[in-house]
Amino acid sequence: MSAFIAANWQKALPALAVIGTGAWVALFRNDPASEQAIFAALLVLYMVHQIEEHLWPGGFRQFTNAHVFESGRDDWPVDTGSVALVNIGYVWLPVAAAALFPHALRWLGLAWIALTLINAVIHIVTSIRFRCYNPGLVTAIVLFLPFTIWALAHEASRGLLSGGEIGLVVLLGVLLHIPVAALFVVPYLKKRSTAA
Repeated sequence: MSAFIAANWQKALPALAVIGTGAWVALFRNDPASEQAIFAALLVLYMVHQIEEHLWPGGFRQFTNAHVFESGRDDWPVDTGSVALVNIGYVWLPVAAAALFPHALRWLGLAWIALTLINAVIHIVTSIRFRCYNPGLVTAIVLFLPFTIWALAHEASRGLLSGGEIGLVVLLGVLLHIPVAALFVVPYLKKRSTAA
């Protein structure tokens, strides 16, 4: 079952994004700028971003293995199982939890807003570094950057985040990328050191 999910989770993204958009409109049309609405919107935006990365045009895994790791393999070190784990377990679950419990898990939601901002920056820097399109770049620029910057500015304008707290949130966004990177970098380095 887990192998099936790993290989096919991205096929559900268009339907989930449409359902998520409809649910967001139904639930938050009268209060679209509440923290709960912001966290819920982040989940839907992530699904749209994941469509670009993994479905249409897709190829994020292959791009990363070819350009970042130069592994010569489409499915290593970034493999289908790890991609599913990151996108479902490390994105959907915490963002959905923050949307469901926005008061108790407020800082979780804010940290994932910052993680999303850093994700957008990484896509842009990667594209500049390799001088080519990387899957996820368009939605990173068009959706992630404006949404996350607006969300943090909105929180600050309402007095819900100080300048120092915004700095802390952004730092959390950077630090939260470390376990994701380690998931791929550690096995890559181990194999390279063994081969040497």
